[in-house]
Amino acid sequence: PHFLHREVAISALEAGKHVSLQKPMGVNLHEADAISEAAARANVVFRVFDNFLSYEPYRVAKRLIDEGEIGDPLTFRINVVTGKGVGGWEVHDEADLWRAIPAQSGGTPAILDLGAHMAASIYFFMGPVERVHTFSDLDINRGSLFHGSPAMITFEFEGKSDGAQRFGSWAMTHAPELEIPTDYYPDDEMIEIVGTRGIVWINRCSAKLLDAPPVSLLRDGKTRHFEDMEVDWGDSFRVGGEEFTDAIANGGKVDMSAELARAVLSFQRAAILSGEEHREVTVAEMG
Repeated sequence: PHFLHREVAISALEAGKHVSLQKPMGVNLHEADAISEAAARANVVFRVFDNFLSYEPYRVAKRLIDEGEIGDPLTFRINVVTGKGVGGWEVHDEADLWRAIPAQSGGTPAILDLGAHMAASIYFFMGPVERVHTFSDLDINRGSLFHGSPAMITFEFEGKSDGAQRFGSWAMTHAPELEIPTDYYPDDEMIEIVGTRGIVWINRCSAKLLDAPPVSLLRDGKTRHFEDMEVDWGDSFRVGGEEFTDAIANGGKVDMSAELARAVLSFQRAAILSGEEHREVTVAEMG
């Protein structure tokens, strides 16, 4: 549970332990700062872990972008759908009770809890967000897991591409009668990134909603599909775990440093504040 992150992480860091902390970093930025300060004092490896960043289709798409296949990325779109799982884990209601308590969950789980994956993915592919505007259903009576969904979150990235502003959108929808084939949770995520010369699509992540290749690329009028990769969402935990042990043993790089994880959390808190106050919010306002 999120409200335990600060206490447990700081205790481990002060004991000289290497720490891999599950997303989000904390329920608020005060907690994130306390953890960051403890990590800076400790001579250990610290990271915030988000398994989406270890998911092979995400890595393949990122490599295509870094190799210039779509040119300069201009816009980013992620569509998140939750529904009725066909298969997958059985999660008992009592396991989620803490999510309905804002002091323990941080509030608005659709954006802060599940949404931590989306926010990290946005920064992973496109970099920092400057300002955000959120339309969100904040009726807590819909159930703790879906508090904040449906939502439409739009944002502008820092920096420009040849003078052009760069924008993104993040949609979340709970479709209670939509059957979602899954081995895990009843949700899936689809991404589209448009660049100056091409488009890349990631057609799956947590589940198996679409019968489509995991990654597709449009460039020079031709579409290529990429299917020779591990698509099991669960494998991303193995990859992420091995990368953490490599960072400990060999000084390997971690995906989310304390600084990056705090920036991602700032974006999430700005998105929630925008939905609450019905206005555009800059990430800088979060401090």
